Amino acid sequence: MREDQNFEYDVQKRAKAGTAATLRAVVSIYVVYLAWTVLKGVLDGSSPVPLWLACLVAVVFTGAAIAFGVFTWKTYQRDKEAARLPAATETDEETEETEETES
Repeated sequence: MREDQNFEYDVQKRAKAGTAATLRAVVSIYVVYLAWTVLKGVLDGSSPVPLWLACLVAVVFTGAAIAFGVFTWKTYQRDKEAARLPAATETDEETEETEETES
């Protein structure tokens, strides 16, 4: 059974966490794409940048994308945990049943 099925979440907070994580993931993927584009331009011969500099840029961009991806995952997990609603106790459920019966 999935962990998410055992808990109830605040819908708005969880949606906000998911949206933020998705946008951050897109940024990470775009940074990897930029690294590939720089390296590809040098390998094709269409860029005047030296090969060593292009490799350095590609490594730095890829490292930054990985670090941002890890940050994204940890932030999403923290935000998802913050969106978890407190568990309803039996006394809360009994109170709700009593109120419904009295009405």
